[in-house]
Amino acid sequence: MLQILDAAGCLVGAQPDDLEDKDLVEMYRLMALGRRFDRRAMSLQRQGRLGTFPPGAGQEAVQIGSAYAVGPEDWIYPSYREHAVQLARGMPPAVMLSYYRGLPNRDWDIRRYRMNIHTIPIATQLPHAVGHAYAARLAGQNLITVAYLGDGATSESDFHSAMNFAGVWKAPTVFMCSNNGWAISMPVDRQTAAASLADKAVAYGMPGVRVDGMDVLAVYAVTREAVERARGGGGPTLIEAMTYRYGPHATADDPTLYRKDEEVAAWRAKDPIERLKRFLEGRGLWSDDIDEQVEMESAEFEEAVAEIEAREEPPREEAIRHTYERVPEELALQLEKALRREGAARVSAVTADEIWEIGHDDLPDGPTGHWNMAEAINAALFEVMERYPEAVVLGEDVGMTGGVFRITEGLLDRFGAERVIDTPLCETGIVGTAVGMAIGGARPVAEIQFDGFVYPAFDQIVSHLARFRFRTRSNVSLPMVVRWPNGGGIAPHEFHGDSPEAYFAHTPGLTVVIPSTPVDAKGLLASAVESADPVLFLEPKVLYRAGREDVPAGRYTLPIGRARLRRRGRDVTVVTYGGMVRVALAAADGLAAEGVDCEVIDLRTLKPWDRETVLGSVNRTGRLVLVQEPPRTAGIAAEVAATVAEEALYVLEAPIIRVAGFDAPWPQFGVEHHALITPRRVMSAVRETLE
Repeated sequence: MLQILDAAGCLVGAQPDDLEDKDLVEMYRLMALGRRFDRRAMSLQRQGRLGTFPPGAGQEAVQIGSAYAVGPEDWIYPSYREHAVQLARGMPPAVMLSYYRGLPNRDWDIRRYRMNIHTIPIATQLPHAVGHAYAARLAGQNLITVAYLGDGATSESDFHSAMNFAGVWKAPTVFMCSNNGWAISMPVDRQTAAASLADKAVAYGMPGVRVDGMDVLAVYAVTREAVERARGGGGPTLIEAMTYRYGPHATADDPTLYRKDEEVAAWRAKDPIERLKRFLEGRGLWSDDIDEQVEMESAEFEEAVAEIEAREEPPREEAIRHTYERVPEELALQLEKALRREGAARVSAVTADEIWEIGHDDLPDGPTGHWNMAEAINAALFEVMERYPEAVVLGEDVGMTGGVFRITEGLLDRFGAERVIDTPLCETGIVGTAVGMAIGGARPVAEIQFDGFVYPAFDQIVSHLARFRFRTRSNVSLPMVVRWPNGGGIAPHEFHGDSPEAYFAHTPGLTVVIPSTPVDAKGLLASAVESADPVLFLEPKVLYRAGREDVPAGRYTLPIGRARLRRRGRDVTVVTYGGMVRVALAAADGLAAEGVDCEVIDLRTLKPWDRETVLGSVNRTGRLVLVQEPPRTAGIAAEVAATVAEEALYVLEAPIIRVAGFDAPWPQFGVEHHALITPRRVMSAVRETLE
């Protein structure tokens, strides 16, 4: 374990030769400011003036030693305890405190401070740091990313995915792990059987360095070396800083339940601030003026507290703004109804120019290709990569083999391995690094190989991809697509025929698209890639090669959020999407022979879905049948049915009927036919509405 200053403040190693006397004094000042910030924030929380707060007292050497070694052009990916790092990066106390006051992060511009917002789900920011570093290198930017984590975070799967991707890609990322011996109440020996956390680096092909985390000079030295190595193309480093948190994990924690007073006292004797002060005294650099200056600067804290406590409460519409670049009409209506029912004086909270623009289904003139859906999506991806130099495609087997369905075939030869990336087999790493790429200015299109494999990436999708705009108050957009083959019908093995769309349609901030024709697939994918917000693009695998149609060969976009009328009719409205569209159309053809005229609507977009088209059709026909392949409970059909019941109940001439999958896992391929929705089932449902 590297040490330069011992507990008495005496040199026991070589002082970094690039640190001048003024740097040593500045390090002390920043550490002392960080300590005072923590103490005052703890006091305010006890008074009920701040929310739960995680103090960092004891870890100042880790934070300032590392932050001092990082260049102003580099990026920081914090966990949630790096307050001293924030101060070192020039973040005003008011910005820091507003988060703990429970106020929107309106002033935390991550591009200004080159520091991401707090990450609450443990370790999930680590793949972001790796992806950002990769995107920066691809764009020719010589910057590095530093990701902070605690010892407990090394048990998380995101730690593994980030370390593995960083090692494989030789990403310019430094992982700074504060090993304070406890992850809340769990001691480190119950987190890992490894002799040290630094040893974990060996398996990922990077150096693992152990350093005295109470020694700011030693932390600076190892971080500087790691930064220089990363900037020079040498790849990532894991630094394990042996440190301690004197206080609780957070203000809701009682550390006396699991730590002994003797242990805390032993670590306090190694205090990083006192250690550096003694060193400065020994070098003749100490003056009481230094502490007086810190005291004066601490007055900014009181001013910040007064400022945030004096702020007016944000207007009610702040609860929905920044979920998307534009507010979906349904979301605006939800707020308007809430205000009206509460008797608010002002009802219209969102103006017309803030509402999501739907667009038109116009197709361009010119040459066409007679393509199936797989070929149309492939053509769309080629257009995307040509149009956007910052676009990348990443996923398992997307390069050399062109994907298991050959959707990305030919991309590697045209655009190279840096932009068409065969990733390690790790879905949370694929999506997590893609999030970081988008933060770093890239336009990633991430592929999940099969629908049932998206579940490991669920946390990255719902906790980060979906929420990033909202959490940064639109300071950051994530123009990113995650696409995967979806649904059953091809007799696959288990987990290869799932339909998980309802999970994601429930998630605010996501757009969910499922095309049913080659023309729609190409145009909707172009729109998805150009969207400022993240889009999940689900491709019915049963339709990949189910038929061909003439598709405009040139670039065109189709409106996200607009359904398409597949068949006009007067008797019954049938609403469906994806692979069930052809089933519904087949049922409608069969019923036509019986004199029943069905109108078939293809939603195409499940979030936000087209209320206007569906309600307009139901108002004409007076009957509604909904068809979905996934399980019945809490599915898309239930949402559409509920809306129609709320908005058009009195025009219905029969109960709404849902034709859906069973509330059971998708069966093995030998008996898949028992679960498939057939035209016969849909025809029977339609007949019921006519009885």
